[in-house]
Amino acid sequence: MQIRKLLVLTIAAGALAVPAATAAPTHGKPSGPKPCHGKAKVTVVLKGTLANDPVTGDTSFQLTVQHANRWGRAYKAASQPLTLNVDANTRYAKADQPSTLDALALNDQVIVKAKASRCDLLTSGSSPPALTAKMVVVQTPEA
Repeated sequence: MQIRKLLVLTIAAGALAVPAATAAPTHGKPSGPKPCHGKAKVTVVLKGTLANDPVTGDTSFQLTVQHANRWGRAYKAASQPLTLNVDANTRYAKADQPSTLDALALNDQVIVKAKASRCDLLTSGSSPPALTAKMVVVQTPEA
């Protein structure tokens, strides 16, 4: 009789311990997507050719994207040519010298660097958010 009681108590304790163990919080990294707070900025790097000849006073230029980094993949997959905005803080470089927007010419090979919100890029889907170029570097060799 004593062994039977001990066996029943052991089984009952084991049955109660299983749900308690599965209800315990998990330790380590949480699973699922990371929450977006909108503060994280990432650098988008696009490489391609200019599809128009910008002039002084333009607020944008068109770029046919041929290569992109991880954060620029959505821009490469978007319809081409892509319109990129510029502002007074955009820097330009041509032949390793500071340059201007009107010095850019049609079919120039350029690298464009811009900053974008990581959360905007992850949630944008097929239409990526508008970019404002921070730096435009012309890589076309001088003739």
